[in-house]
Amino acid sequence: MTIELHQASLQLDHREVLSGVSVRVEAGEIRSVIGPNGAGKSSMLALLSGERQPSAGSCLLESKPLKSYGIEDLSRRLAILHQQSSLDFPFTVDEVIQMGRYPCDTSDSFDETIVSEVKTKLDLEHLSDRTYITLSGGEKQRVQLARVIAQLWDQLGQAVFLFDEPTAPLDLTHQRQFLQLCEEMKLAGACIVMVMHDINLASRYSDQITLLRDGHVLADAAPALAITESLIQQAYQIDVTIEDLGGRRVLVY
Repeated sequence: MTIELHQASLQLDHREVLSGVSVRVEAGEIRSVIGPNGAGKSSMLALLSGERQPSAGSCLLESKPLKSYGIEDLSRRLAILHQQSSLDFPFTVDEVIQMGRYPCDTSDSFDETIVSEVKTKLDLEHLSDRTYITLSGGEKQRVQLARVIAQLWDQLGQAVFLFDEPTAPLDLTHQRQFLQLCEEMKLAGACIVMVMHDINLASRYSDQITLLRDGHVLADAAPALAITESLIQQAYQIDVTIEDLGGRRVLVY
């Protein structure tokens, strides 16, 4: 499974928020999209998900135009976590996660098994019967992550996951737990794209980095090549240093 943008641009309110973006994400790859606020990161995910159509260029899934897929077909290949996932009805945690299985033509017992497996992966078993709206922000985020992952859990080798700031509300323990789960899904063949603000986390867990500023790609490469002092300074307008701590590159500012 591959997904790509080819010379894609996007205009919103007569303003070009993405300009000539070309990115190809392969199966078995974790790619992080980084950049300052307003760089076009969420807009890039909107193109990759099909929520918005490029004003120029194209978005391809398995070399076919994304817009050529029907909604049901696409939902069995691609799952997205938005930056904001509001839910105000008193569903239980299990019910919210089961929503991820709605597009799937599988039995109730099979879906229950998947929900159980994903809950275990994200440390949610003890919250199963809790009402979603009573949870903390971090707990809600893990439930939403579980819902998205459950959607394609039984077909990771043909799955594309798009996560918009997935780790922002999570504590350190659950950040690592989620990112290790992403590594597990990657090894199973999943294609994973994440918008990240924590550059050190992006560097540690990503195979490739796309660095955006003002809707343009400044870098699209392995972390060691995309996260450099000069490129980060250019993107964020801030002085930084990159240090080697025990064989791990860490950005300090």
